Amino acid sequence: MPLNSGMSESESSMTAARSDGARRRNRKGLETRARILESAVACINRLGYAATTVDAIMQDTGLSRGSVLNQFPTRTEMMVEVADYAMHATIRHSNRLLAEFGTSREAVIGFFDVTWKGQQTPHGIAMTEILLAARWDAALAEGLKPIAEQVETEIDDQAGKTAESAGVEDLAAWLTHVRVLILSLRGIVIESTYDDDRPAIRQAVVRLRQMHERQCGRLLPGKP
Repeated sequence: MPLNSGMSESESSMTAARSDGARRRNRKGLETRARILESAVACINRLGYAATTVDAIMQDTGLSRGSVLNQFPTRTEMMVEVADYAMHATIRHSNRLLAEFGTSREAVIGFFDVTWKGQQTPHGIAMTEILLAARWDAALAEGLKPIAEQVETEIDDQAGKTAESAGVEDLAAWLTHVRVLILSLRGIVIESTYDDDRPAIRQAVVRLRQMHERQCGRLLPGKP
């Protein structure tokens, strides 16, 4: 006798959904999910966003189609999760570098180089590729909105605490500057994927670094 005998169709669907969720959350499911996410980052860097398909993930990981689809029933769901994964990996990378500075003041001054390095990591590049793809994919864009809002809040919180600890009083100006840096450097990363040896790219990085140094001079109290 079927286990769901006597259940309504909606109850059966809910039971199946809970079962699918449990499989995704067990240890093997979490390990599979992590493999897929890291593979997607690697494939996006190697093949580009458009070519990072379920088949590409299968070939890269050796997983079956069923294993991939059990974790991510649609490509859009997978890419939204990859964006979340890549964004937070980039944040963790930046936080590790910031923690290596001896003082908060040094961390504020070093924020430019930390951000530039983070944007150039495989996770940073994958994140940028997905954000670009969202321009033409409404479902992807909709899925990314809450993630982007959460990440912006986390960045503001961390950058604000670092600046406040360094004695910066105009936190609004600092956070606006941080946002300008991130967006500008992300744009330069896009350009550099085609030709990273162009003089214009190097000049843009130098100019942004100078802008950052001037802003630090205005916002940080006292002298180094």
